[in-house]
Formats: sequence, C-alpha cells, structure tokens
Amino acid sequence: MKALFYVADKVMELRDIPKPELKAGQYLIQVKSNGICGSDFEGYMGKTGRRTAPMIMGHEFSGIIAEAPKGGRYAVGEKVVVFPKPYCGVCDLCKKGMVNLCPEGICMGVLDANGSMCEYVAIDEKYLLPFDGISFNEAAFTEPLAVAYRSVFKISDEELKEAEHIIVIGAGTIGLLVLALLKYRGAKHVIISDATDFRLDIAKQMGADDVLNPRTEVFMDGIKRLTGGKGCDISIEAVGIAPTAQNSLECLKIGGTAIWIGNAAKVVEVPMQKIVTMELKIKGNYVYDLDGFADSLRLLSEGKIDTKPLMTNIYKLEDGVQAFKDLENNREGKMLKVILES
Repeated sequence: MKALFYVADKVMELRDIPKPELKAGQYLIQVKSNGICGSDFEGYMGKTGRRTAPMIMGHEFSGIIAEAPKGGRYAVGEKVVVFPKPYCGVCDLCKKGMVNLCPEGICMGVLDANGSMCEYVAIDEKYLLPFDGISFNEAAFTEPLAVAYRSVFKISDEELKEAEHIIVIGAGTIGLLVLALLKYRGAKHVIISDATDFRLDIAKQMGADDVLNPRTEVFMDGIKRLTGGKGCDISIEAVGIAPTAQNSLECLKIGGTAIWIGNAAKVVEVPMQKIVTMELKIKGNYVYDLDGFADSLRLLSEGKIDTKPLMTNIYKLEDGVQAFKDLENNREGKMLKVILES
C-alpha cells in the first residue's frame, strides 16, 4: 500500500509498504479522506518536536471497513470515522471520562506512533464510529470539530447567555470551527482575530459578528472599539504562541475566562498580577472525550456545522509530498483545511 512518510524536517516521501497485519478483533480500514492538521505541518517544519522521523502522520480521517473480524459489531463496507487517541478504559482518568488524558498511548500520527496518511490502517472496534449521509471529506472533520467542541462546551449555558463579547483568537480550522459551534449554541457577539484578511473573510461568511486583524490595528485598540471599552467575557485561543496567549488574557474583563486550545509553544509568560487581581481563569483544552467526538460526528451528519468554507485544497494521497510543499508557501493563509484523498 501507499504511505506518506515524514522522513526529516521539510521532507516527505511516498513509500510502498505492506498492508498492516490485523491482531485479533481488529478491523482493516481503507482510508478515504485524511485532513492535514496544523500540528502535522508544524511537525513537518521541525518546530514542535511532536513528530519523530521516520513515521506516518495523520489523525483526522474517515474510511470504509475493508475487513472485519468474525462476530464483530460492524460489517465490511460500513463507512467509519476513527477516534485516534488510544485509551485503556480502566484507569482513574478513563473512569472519569477523561480518555483524552489516558496514559495508555499517544495519539495516532504523533511522535513515533504511525497515523493515517496511508491507504489502510488496523483499528480496534472501540475506536470506530459509523456514519452516513455526508461525504468522507466532511466526516474527516470530526476530529478537528471535536477539539473545538470540547473548548466551546467548557462554557456553560449560563455563561454563554451572560457573555456580551466572546473572542476567538486564530482563524485556522480549529478557530473557525469554534466560531461555528459558538453560533450554533447561540452566542451573542463573537469577534474573530487573525492576521490574514482571507481567513477573516471566511469568518464573516461563517457568522462572525466582528473581525480584528492585529497587523492593521493594535489588538487592544480593536478590543476597546468592538466592546465599547468593556473587554471580553471569554477568549478562546487557537494559535498556541506567546503573543496570542498574552492577547487572550489582556482582552478579558474582570472575572473573565481564557480557554487555551493552541499547543505550539511549550512555555509562555503570563501576567500573573493581572490574573490574580482581576480573578481571571485559564482553562486548558486537550483534544476530546468520547461523547464530544461522537456528538461532533452527529452535528456534521445532521448538517448543523458547515465545513465547506474550510475545505480549500484537496490532493490525492500520492500527491501528498506536493501538498506539504505548497503549505510551506501558504503565506497568505489561503490554504485552510488541506485534505488527502485515497
């Protein structure tokens, strides 16, 4: 089968390798659609240390069951999305529903764990979620939508109702899906901040009430203008670097909450006195739980979340090397979600 390997910083290679051998109870999934995550690209660029060459990246994918074990719950030919974060189901964290933090295994396509940028993968039954009514490409958005879902549902119904202004910092795939979920839940006034006008235009199409480009307007001047000097009740940071983490705190009103999704910088400085004296809250958001993942697939299947504005570039798996090269030149941010089809 064909597999796209990360072999060194800024070097991808298409290889022919054997199909995976199935262990007892496993399914063989033919991968049909695979999104390139921002973390895949950052790993490819050698920025994070979260990819260890040589390995197969990829964890945002959908496919079809090519082989099924005898007595299995699912049948050959069923379309499925895969929950890509291994979990044991019996540790204290799993019992609390925090399977995202289970130490059983690293997410597919991260560090040295091979992922889904290939034609076939072997998967245990508990990680399969069947779907219908949407395309494989749309279904592949389940994983990034689930990341956004977990962050948005850290906000209670009461908090959402009371919030006058919510800002999402970063209009990449995750940030725009956060926007879609906030509007789905009835958020009143959502501001999107990003340094590229193209992505801000997409945000407007997806329902942003206001947009802010910190390259053309001082960030805090824009916040004061858009909130009437009040500041934001909630900020959701979807970039993961020091300047945007700082912005996510600076923009808050007294008692405000920052939710951090971005995971690029290992360490950032924070204004401790501001956090203490204004009683600000910071909530970390790491991937997703099972219920949120399943509900994200449901929202996609029911057409509640429209991913079409994000699906900007589609390549064949065998053209994956070129896809990553093109992403290197994505200076205007016009490549949002890049999908590899096989």
